[in-house]
Amino acid sequence: MNIALLCKWSWRNVNEREALWRQVISQKCGEDDGRWHSHEVSERFGVGLWKSIRKEWDILSSRLAFQVGNGQRVRFWRDKWCGDEPLYVSFPSLFTLSLTKEAWVADVWNPEGEGGGWTPLFSRAFNNWELDLVERFLQTIQAIKVQRDVDDRVIWTTARCGTFSFNSLYSILEPGDSLLFPCGSIWRSSTPPKVAFFACKASWGKVLTLNQL
Repeated sequence: MNIALLCKWSWRNVNEREALWRQVISQKCGEDDGRWHSHEVSERFGVGLWKSIRKEWDILSSRLAFQVGNGQRVRFWRDKWCGDEPLYVSFPSLFTLSLTKEAWVADVWNPEGEGGGWTPLFSRAFNNWELDLVERFLQTIQAIKVQRDVDDRVIWTTARCGTFSFNSLYSILEPGDSLLFPCGSIWRSSTPPKVAFFACKASWGKVLTLNQL
């Protein structure tokens, strides 16, 4: 199975929240707390294709970041939304002291006052030697503000535009991986050359779909 194509469907699942097919998958498999993707598929029958798609989720998710809007679907500590890694990775000692390790970004934001502000909660007062670390932490999060009327969104970090594409994924996958391109099922001796060429272009996302026409 073409890994890039499976990842493309995961990307669509993240972004096309109102699509009927996505709602069916959500009802069948359930969703994670942020409603970005479905739970892992364990059933043996009836969901074979989606099971394959869900299996490759980690390839996609490892290269995703979040652009915070209202902060209701992004984890404050555990998701990547400010900087190149989650806050629990950048500030592990502060994460240990946090009283809200599973909080959403919106939970740590106080909209009152001029422009609002961040209100992370910790289990104790900080020692003098910890203040530089706390200052760096606050500088990191203060660059971003919660916007109540804007939805959180996902960014594909491998492309400058932030949108998933086949080319951007192929550029980071192992070139020797036989799963990257379905050669065996396309270039068969019994397949007419024109059909094989069309299938080849389709697998690389080069053929216009109805949505692109």
